[in-house]
Amino acid sequence: MKRISIAILIAGALGGAFSLGRGWDAQMSSSEVPTGSGFSQVALDEALADRDWVNRTTGFSEQVRHLNPKNLEAVLEAIDRSPADLTNDEMRLLMHAWTRFDPEAAFEYALFAPEAEKRRMAGAVIYGWAQRDPLAARGALLGIQNTDLEQRLEERFVLGWISGGGLGEAHAYVEELPASNRRELLVSQIAQVLARQGAGVVIDWAEGVDSDELGFKKTVFSKASGALAEYHRPQAMAWVTEQYGQPHAEGSARLVALNWAESDPDAAFEWLASLPPGEEKNQAVGFVFAYWLKTQPGKAAAWLKAAESAEALDPAVRAVALARGAKDPAAGLQWARRIHDPGTRERVMVKIGQVWIQTDPEAAKMWLAVSGLPRAAHKSVLGSAAPSR
Repeated sequence: MKRISIAILIAGALGGAFSLGRGWDAQMSSSEVPTGSGFSQVALDEALADRDWVNRTTGFSEQVRHLNPKNLEAVLEAIDRSPADLTNDEMRLLMHAWTRFDPEAAFEYALFAPEAEKRRMAGAVIYGWAQRDPLAARGALLGIQNTDLEQRLEERFVLGWISGGGLGEAHAYVEELPASNRRELLVSQIAQVLARQGAGVVIDWAEGVDSDELGFKKTVFSKASGALAEYHRPQAMAWVTEQYGQPHAEGSARLVALNWAESDPDAAFEWLASLPPGEEKNQAVGFVFAYWLKTQPGKAAAWLKAAESAEALDPAVRAVALARGAKDPAAGLQWARRIHDPGTRERVMVKIGQVWIQTDPEAAKMWLAVSGLPRAAHKSVLGSAAPSR
């Protein structure tokens, strides 16, 4: 990481720290105000010059803990002249400490930073600022002209707000955003944070959603299910099974199964097989297996070949048949014959036949003659043949 240039400080960031019309100590509780008595310029210089990572981090953290307006300039000057750049963790420590007493100046300073460091520095400021004063932090975000930066900082803003105890308010803020991938990402971030706190926390949050917008309820439930599956798999299985079939829970089963299909496919597909029959279950089995087949094709196909034949696995067999059929129609058709449902089996064989007749018409016609497919299926395959020249 490049060192912070003291020229940035002189350019105006520090000036903002003392010209805001309100004292730094008014923004902090008495227990948070650093006394400054523990700060040592010599100790800070020694920490920054120490090549032992543990000694350096410990010493730097101790000095930054006492950061205040009186020693801020000295700390920034020491960082600027140190022989080694700050690590990401050290940078976050510095910006969080500064944010405790003057977030406006810290934020301005971060925005003057080199492009490679700006996102991390500004993100640390917004996170800490949102913990203490989310309205002011949001106001600062509104002034960001860079869309990519604003979106990154909005994530840190929402998570900082939650960290400061404002889950309800942060949730309401996200819910009021227009439906978009952006909103889905923020919901996912909330779910991840809450899931790390405990299964009950994220479940209570998701079940507490009182929205007339079904799309938002589905987003919350799916993101909560995915986060639960990552940190609390048994609870995720029980919760999704309990809610299965409800409109807001649509699609969540596949997210839970997807989380452990690669590590324990038997358990994943056994659980999916236990769900009530229907199109959603078929889609979940097909989706999960198709993903596994894409990431680990050999392992996925070997598992399916060895698995006990069952109609519940038809979507998985279909995925393998189509994938293999695109490159080797004969092999794909062998898989297709394992499909239990006659209608699905016929449709898959027709699709493979349509591919085959494009690449090897004679072989495809020979297969078709003995395939046992009905006349309508023959027409569908033959109708896909490349036109004669």
